[in-house]
Amino acid sequence: MNTELELLRAEIGTLEQFLAELSDDDVIERHQLGHRLRMAQERLNSWSNRAPRKLLPITFRGRPVDGTRSIEASFGADAIRAFVEATDTVAASLTTTLADRGKLPNSGHRTLRIVDTALGSFGFQLELEPLDPAHQLELDAQADDVEDDPYERAIDITLNLIDEAASQDEDAISDLVAEIHPRAAAKVRSFAKLLAEHEAFFAAQFGDRRVELKDEDQVNRVVRALEEADITENRETAEGTILGVLPEARTFEVRLVSGMVIRGKIERGIKDISAFKQAWENTLALLEFRVIRVRKTSRYLLVGASETSS
Repeated sequence: MNTELELLRAEIGTLEQFLAELSDDDVIERHQLGHRLRMAQERLNSWSNRAPRKLLPITFRGRPVDGTRSIEASFGADAIRAFVEATDTVAASLTTTLADRGKLPNSGHRTLRIVDTALGSFGFQLELEPLDPAHQLELDAQADDVEDDPYERAIDITLNLIDEAASQDEDAISDLVAEIHPRAAAKVRSFAKLLAEHEAFFAAQFGDRRVELKDEDQVNRVVRALEEADITENRETAEGTILGVLPEARTFEVRLVSGMVIRGKIERGIKDISAFKQAWENTLALLEFRVIRVRKTSRYLLVGASETSS
């Protein structure tokens, strides 16, 4: 976008200079140049009124890359595809209840686009277009906790998950997987596995956040940390009393009849948190949870509540 704005401004400056140099007798040429100037100014105004695009440069190093000169075409295409699939899946998990398999809901609405090559090593400049107002209204109707821009949040989470997996912070990994879905974590692992198979490394920058996998050890740590066999999701029910609900944070605290106290997030399927709080807080109920386990670490998401049989 910045390049196109610069070209438009240069074109307008040139046309204005040509017009200034024409004599009053050059009526036809003055008319033609004036028309071109008005059209260029209209395009500039149109561009200036658009919301800014968010850029995401991704660069690669390693065996498939020849410095800043080139990258193996098949690897470059597969790597970008794998990264975009990961962010698409994370984005879908932030706005809907994601199934374990099948087509992503709303997957055709918005995604990343390649707009240029990226410097540093060899890579690609990806661009996130502004959120379509109609799509924002649709997202607002789906859930009351949708981010202002869920795809921006998805990119942040994807990069954060790669970073935390490389540092092997199991608590942070568990929090992120619980926020999204094991299916989305598996897509992030697939991207890292592709890097490992090709002896490649990568770096990405989105806003102020920069993430790098600099060597083979870091890449392999991501692959191991997100091993699908070590990440499970189960539905569990238990009787207990909801001690507290925080609607804005969508968090809960529950004391089970066994005496165990658990805390976690409220699942997105519960849309009206205030009504849920009023109906079930400080009431013994049969509670249903999604339980995400990353090896020995568990995270609880409250799915719903119903009256006990007793």
